[in-house]
Parts: sequence; C-alpha cells; structure tokens
Amino acid sequence: MAPSALRALEVPEPGAISRREARQRGDTAIEIILLRHGEPDWTPEGGLSVRDAALTARGHIQAEAAARALASCGINALYVSPLRRAQQTAVPVAKATGIEPITIEGLAEIDIPLEGLSQTDVDGYFRRATQRPLREHWSGWPGGESFRQFHTRVSSTFAALLLRHGVPRESEDEFTVWRLPPQRQRIAIVAHGGTNAVAITHLLDIPCVPWEWNRFEMELAAYAVVQSRPVGMTGFVWSLQNFNEIDHLRSAGLR
Repeated sequence: MAPSALRALEVPEPGAISRREARQRGDTAIEIILLRHGEPDWTPEGGLSVRDAALTARGHIQAEAAARALASCGINALYVSPLRRAQQTAVPVAKATGIEPITIEGLAEIDIPLEGLSQTDVDGYFRRATQRPLREHWSGWPGGESFRQFHTRVSSTFAALLLRHGVPRESEDEFTVWRLPPQRQRIAIVAHGGTNAVAITHLLDIPCVPWEWNRFEMELAAYAVVQSRPVGMTGFVWSLQNFNEIDHLRSAGLR
C-alpha cells in the first residue's frame, strides 16, 4: 500500500476531532444570544392581572445570574423588547457587558388581553384557548394579536436588525442563505418565550406553526445561541448551538 494510503487510514489522536469542531464553533462570523426575561409578576400583591408585568424579586435575581453568564461573552450589541419584564432583565446585562441597550418595539411578545382578570379567569382563558380546533390557533389568543401578524412582525424585525449589522437574507437556487457580515459580531437580544421561538424558526428557515413557544420552549431567564455556518461561496446558514441554557440559574441556586 502506498504511503499516502497509509496516512489516510491513520486514526486521529484522542481529542483531535473534538478540538477541530470546537475551533469551527469558535470561528463563527456572527452569533446571536436570545435571552428570555426573568420571572414576571403578573398579579402584583395577589391582585388582578396586569398587561405589562414587572419582574418579581426572584426575576431580578435570575436577571443578575444571566448577566454574570453573559458578562465575558464579548457582546457587540444589545437589543431589548419594550415590555417591562424584558427591560428590567436587560438592566444588569447592560451593566455587566458595558453595552447600552437599544429598545426595539417589534421584539415585544404576542399581545394577549388579560389585564384585570383574576388568576382563575386567566387559567380558564388559556385552557379554553388551547383546546380550540388547530386551525383557529392561527388567529392567536382570543381578542389579541393574530399569530400570523406576530410571526410577520418578529421575522421582519429580525431581518431589519440583521441588515443593520450587514447581514441580509438572500435566496440562492431554492435555498435561503444569509450574507456573511464584514466583521465578526456577537448580538444579544432580551425578549420573550414567543418572540425568541419565532426568531429561531425564522433563522433556521423552518415553516412556522401557531404554537412556536411550545416547539422551542425556553425557561425563564434561559438563553439560546445561534451561530453562522458558511455555505456556498459567500453565504451562511444558522446553526442552533445551545438551547434553554440554564447552568447560570443552577449555579445561583435558582433551579
């Protein structure tokens, strides 16, 4: 057998493949961190439900734990939903990273009209809505924003946000790809379970369903990471590298 053939049959040294894959993950051109807000106080002082909830005391602790986890990530930009629970979660993240947060209206959660209801009424509302025929789920939660409107809003928001960073979405043959940015970037987004789930669906080019928050379900104050992977001559696709990361919550005794 020729020497070249013998070299082809050589077994890699232990850990070589793992190191190569780790280098590939570390060499990503752009990375997005999707952080869900901390625990919201939907019924302050045990009263009626509010539409724009602030964080509970536990939620603030969760936000601090998330901030510590992201402090050394080298974040270049920080975007946040306008809703109070996301805004308050972003405060310690901004302090830990030294990045001024930018509020984007389109990152808000799907609108649900629950203000002024008792917890019993809220539970009944969600139970009835969940048990509707599947085709009716496209209309969203009864009386609120339709899911199609929500999906369009979040998708267009992410497209505009990434275009701001020099990352347009393009089509090549029958495929969807994204153009590589001019320099490496890491973007953090503080939003909601529904918003983040739709964002993942959009980035991974997965056909949407009207229950994305169940398909890509993250815990409170958990985060997901998507990274670019080069495909073709100048484009890339998104790779979901981490999902529902909660080690920072475990370390803080919150799990």
